[in-house]
Amino acid sequence: MSRGNYIAGFAALLMFIPFAPVWSQTVQLPTFQTFSYSGSVLVPDRGSVSLGSVRRSASGRSSRGFGLGPLGSHAGGATNSIGSASVHVTIIDHDAIDRQIRGLPPRGVSSPKSSGAAVASNALEKIDVDAEGKALVRYARQKFREGDTGKAFDAYQLAIRKLTPRLADLAKSEMDRVIPSAQQQVFRRGY
Repeated sequence: MSRGNYIAGFAALLMFIPFAPVWSQTVQLPTFQTFSYSGSVLVPDRGSVSLGSVRRSASGRSSRGFGLGPLGSHAGGATNSIGSASVHVTIIDHDAIDRQIRGLPPRGVSSPKSSGAAVASNALEKIDVDAEGKALVRYARQKFREGDTGKAFDAYQLAIRKLTPRLADLAKSEMDRVIPSAQQQVFRRGY
């Protein structure tokens, strides 16, 4: 067969193969937009405030051909977007939580006066400087009874730093009695 016969046979074969219409394809890529806020606001505990928002809108229309019907085509589209920023606040006062767990009064609140004693209006109340250290020793004892030696050691260490020298020595000797020195060295390595 000659080369011309091959081409003619191939062309005849192509005439009988049905062709499907090819449709165009559009891929929409994501878009990102940002805005920023600079300033300060006052927000109460467990409160929230809106810092601002941005709205965006766009629309478009395209026409081709002549007029309406089969000689013309029209396309249109629109998009809307909104972005906002807000703040929600919860204040966590770790010092107040710790004082409550240890059974201490809130900071700044004095201990209640005894009801039977007459106190002069200008007399100063005696303040127990060791109250927090004593509460820490009680907490250490509780943790030791519960089997949590690590927390007991930490509480003893804090108590020793807060107590006056005489009581600090007593707390140190109690800690040495209930927590072996080898175990204390293990706990100290964590610091």
